Amino acid sequence: MKSIVSRAFQAILAISMLVMAGKASSAEFQTREAALAALKEYNQLIAAEPNFAVLYTLRGDAYYALNDLHGATENYTHAIKLDAKQDQAYFGRGMALGRMGLVDEGIADLSVFIRRHPDSSVAYTKRGVRNIWRNNLVEAEHDLTRAVQLDPSNAEAHDDLGVVHAKNNRIQQAAQHFSTAIRLDSGYQKAYHNLAICYHMVGQNSKALEIVDAGLLLDPDSRGTLMLKSTILHTLGKKKEAKKIEERAEFLPEGSWTERSEVGAASAQGETK
Repeated sequence: MKSIVSRAFQAILAISMLVMAGKASSAEFQTREAALAALKEYNQLIAAEPNFAVLYTLRGDAYYALNDLHGATENYTHAIKLDAKQDQAYFGRGMALGRMGLVDEGIADLSVFIRRHPDSSVAYTKRGVRNIWRNNLVEAEHDLTRAVQLDPSNAEAHDDLGVVHAKNNRIQQAAQHFSTAIRLDSGYQKAYHNLAICYHMVGQNSKALEIVDAGLLLDPDSRGTLMLKSTILHTLGKKKEAKKIEERAEFLPEGSWTERSEVGAASAQGETK
């Protein structure tokens, strides 16, 4: 029992350090196995100390990593009931609620976190993404602009701000932000997809093809990006090649869910990385 309680205090210390460092996420898991192992650990800790709010926050993170959004939300809510100062629980619940389709409720929770942590670029980014989902582009632009101001190296914020500019038909500004996202994170596949759309929209299809191919090097089976390449090839008059790629893409599954938005997509569902 003593060792379990000791681990509980270690968990509290760890999350406290994260809060002091201004992090917006209390835990990250590299693999499903790691999340399952953490969940087992948190179950044991909670059984020993059921009134430690932080443990429910951490268990919520584990459920979130396992894509059990209802389990995550229940744990975050319990953490908040035990301790209204569980800022990380507000952040986590805001993330989970948005992914469950309760976007307004998720934004409300993220707003609580932002009021308490006004320098969190990540939190502004996530709220901005959710404002894109509900097509509130004015608030999305405000959030994502602030995210970039707080952290100019935030590739996700640049990419999503580019989406807002593109939806407002500010294609040059959109392309600048997508290019910046790629410069900051050369593995950001969705930014290549979005930048290729910008070049396609202004009629620079040879350049669009070059960019879309760079994106496909990162994810050769991206159904959405393959369909985009087919469209570009059709425009370039390469109809046989376009048809071949289109036929291949039709047999690929839809991409897994992701936070990352693309030009022309305002929904949290069916996006691809």
